[in-house]
Amino acid sequence: MTKQEMQELHQLQTKNVKHLKQAEKNLRMDISRYLIKKDDFKVSINTKLYALLYSSLSEAQFLQILYTPNGFTQAQITDINNKKSIVQKWYLLIDHSLSKFGDYKLDSTLKNRRSDLRKLIRNYIEEPQSIRNKIAHGQWINAFDRLNKVEKKDLSKKINALTVVDIHKWYEIHQYICFIIRELVQSTLINFEKSCKDNLAELDSFILSSNSWTVANKTQSLKLKYDNRKERL
Repeated sequence: MTKQEMQELHQLQTKNVKHLKQAEKNLRMDISRYLIKKDDFKVSINTKLYALLYSSLSEAQFLQILYTPNGFTQAQITDINNKKSIVQKWYLLIDHSLSKFGDYKLDSTLKNRRSDLRKLIRNYIEEPQSIRNKIAHGQWINAFDRLNKVEKKDLSKKINALTVVDIHKWYEIHQYICFIIRELVQSTLINFEKSCKDNLAELDSFILSSNSWTVANKTQSLKLKYDNRKERL
């Protein structure tokens, strides 16, 4: 693959990402309207669709980063794409990105950053992916094991407890994750550690502040905005 072909793929995938981000915004607005109307059924249906959309956007952004111009060699791209699961692909993408700074097995700083990033992938990509897979296979209320013979009650509980606030939080955190990894791909040895450390600290701060987000708070805020708008008409 030539540099020009890589650039073209990156541009094409960037259009996909922009389209999905617009879809995310519109679907979240739809769910907000159903929350105001107290239409629990439509909230539930669209929340499941939101979970599917989240994973679609996650995979789209992964591919966008993979095709970052001058980011990876053709051999590295092939190596990453040969992994079976999206989680394993993320892990290897991170490892190849870190390899230009040294060997994480010998460098404690690289090892710690690798551990930080893999933890984020587990919590905000692998976990949502497991929920998405069940929803994609029609298990919208009750989830089953891989052979569809036994209910996986823990996943059933997670699917039924899923809210628009949970997924919106995933979405915002995912944007941080992509920014951090994209910075890693494009960083030089000089600015790598400070940039990565600062970005991770900013993400930690957001995660802490978003822990107070709830559906009840969101609904109340939406209703206040709606009532204020009606008074101005």
